[in-house]
Amino acid sequence: MKITYRREMKHNYLIIEPENTGYDGYEIYMMEENRIEGLLGFQMKQIDGRRYYYYEITSKQPLNRVLEYHSLGEEELKKLINKTAQILERMEAYLLQEKQILLEPEYIYVNPETFEIYLCLVPGRQGGFPKEMSGLLRYLLGKVNHQDKECVVMAYGLYQESLKENYGIRDLMEIVGRNGVKEENQEGEEGSFSDSGKAGETPNLLASYFSAEEAEGEDHSLHENKKESLWGPGMAAVAALTAAAGIAAVLWLIFGMGGILRFWYGSAGAGVLTALVILFKARKEPGIFKEENSGKKEPSRRPEREDYDWRMTFEEESKEKEKEKEPKPEEVRRETTLQTVLLTDRTEDETIRYLRATTPDMEDIGITYIPYLIGKQEGLVDYVLSSETISRIHARIDREGEEYRISDLNSTNGTCVNGRLLETNETVALKKGDEVLIADFAFIFT
Repeated sequence: MKITYRREMKHNYLIIEPENTGYDGYEIYMMEENRIEGLLGFQMKQIDGRRYYYYEITSKQPLNRVLEYHSLGEEELKKLINKTAQILERMEAYLLQEKQILLEPEYIYVNPETFEIYLCLVPGRQGGFPKEMSGLLRYLLGKVNHQDKECVVMAYGLYQESLKENYGIRDLMEIVGRNGVKEENQEGEEGSFSDSGKAGETPNLLASYFSAEEAEGEDHSLHENKKESLWGPGMAAVAALTAAAGIAAVLWLIFGMGGILRFWYGSAGAGVLTALVILFKARKEPGIFKEENSGKKEPSRRPEREDYDWRMTFEEESKEKEKEKEPKPEEVRRETTLQTVLLTDRTEDETIRYLRATTPDMEDIGITYIPYLIGKQEGLVDYVLSSETISRIHARIDREGEEYRISDLNSTNGTCVNGRLLETNETVALKKGDEVLIADFAFIFT
């Protein structure tokens, strides 16, 4: 089966030369006499004794080309499956068989704006629809928007379903109808992709992690509170009373009750001295608790002593070094001059190719990367030419080695190079000075 493309007037055709040129099945006449929604328009031509199938592809783009620059979204995936099912259902009314459909992404055509699907049916073809559909779903799995979890889950579910024996298009439609194939356990928790495959496992792990962090924070808080109670004023009072009671007991053992009354100042002095020692110890431990304006003591993280001492010791030295690093006025002028030279140096810009507009009301198109798409469909092309004569995806510029090339992408009004109209999907080399006509917009390639 040989496939080519051709432009005739303002129509573009995909042309198939069948292997079995003598095939004369009823499908040919059924498709010629009827316009079946969802199938590419068909006509058969006899040229020099050979049979050719012509398919109308004007203003449509192959699926693989669209997905080359655009990730497949959830709604688009749903539409692709549902529209395929609808087309197959319509085919049954015309006694057409699904095995005659080409399911390669290159031959599935879409409207880039509405994402309407058009399939190519080849009379007499003996394909294997289930296996080919599985191959298509595997291809789509790599083209979905991987930031959209629902879309990824749906695509994966469709592909897994297609691996089962005796599956049908209705099985795929059931998956599409599950709103993203959300799997819920009995508690209503949403399932997730993981090696273990357990729904809700990730949230539980996160909860455990944060619980551990909170527990660790509580432990630190308790630890700080213990330090505060050890060296705080309360502990100082307890220690003072203990010291005073101890001295009084010694005096009582030696001199009796009269000794306590006679040397009372010894007990009192021991208590005061002990309290002062405890409070002094507390002040020597910075960071165990901090004094707020309200007078409350709150736990805080103790700073690294070495880091604190370093900052205090070398603060002035660091300021002096920063002053030394400041450029002198003549250095600033020299650097500014150098930057000006670099900004005006266009050596790097000379590597960029341009489509220079030949009319003053048009701007030049800079080919800053490859491949570069030109058309009127925002979001799908790199440069938008807003005009009714421009197709949604009109032309593409590529590069192979040092050679630049331009391709017409099935445009309605065509692309010309040096006055020659390119065939649909034809690619030609571009040289400096070539005149390029994109519909009715003229440029010079430089």
